[in-house]
Amino acid sequence: MNRIKGYFFTGLVLLLPLALTIIVVSFLFNLITDPFVGIFRDIFHSFHLFESGVGFLSAEQVQIYAGKIIAALVLFFFTLILGGVAQWFFFHSLLKFWDYILHRIPFVSSIYKTFQDVINTFFSGDTNSFKQVVLVPFPTKDSYAIGFLTQENFAFGKPEPSENEKLCAIFVPTAPNPTSGFLIAFQETDLIYVSMTVEEAFKCILSCGAIIPPFKAITKDGDTKEGLINYKPPEPA
Repeated sequence: MNRIKGYFFTGLVLLLPLALTIIVVSFLFNLITDPFVGIFRDIFHSFHLFESGVGFLSAEQVQIYAGKIIAALVLFFFTLILGGVAQWFFFHSLLKFWDYILHRIPFVSSIYKTFQDVINTFFSGDTNSFKQVVLVPFPTKDSYAIGFLTQENFAFGKPEPSENEKLCAIFVPTAPNPTSGFLIAFQETDLIYVSMTVEEAFKCILSCGAIIPPFKAITKDGDTKEGLINYKPPEPA
């Protein structure tokens, strides 16, 4: 009985990520294609296309699925062409004019600027949004939380802060939703640099600590820091 239970949970671990991925992809696919299905069905009727079923699918189902696939392809190529046109000078100037207008609308400008800066930071190819994974004393001095170093010199405008004044901006995400969290200024001496990558840290946060990769404390330059932290996950039973 225990062996059957083990087989079942092993199969569940293998199938559940795939099933959840299919559900999410199907939801997004239907979300972007459903508004266009009616348009393509009218086109099919006008040209007498897909008026017979295929296998166990009725003519109406064939038209719906064909409409969704064509809509997805049209949206893909439209997005591709739009990205190419965005490289042209005229469209670039149009975007600047659009920014100029939005930046001068009260209240809207502050929201637009905030989201614009955040998106540019995360998706810019020449920027490391999260420079290093660290452990920080949060929410108390006797506990530690995973954080991401986002700014090394957070000294509030002081050109040459002393060691006691030198602060680092740390983003401490919440689990299991890392899109929210806290931005906290810590002294550099309070940080424990670890060898965990940003991807591994996100995996740990999303799993609420169920998946913790092996890591160890390191120096700021990446060298091993002996005698502090050397975590190894327990061997599976």
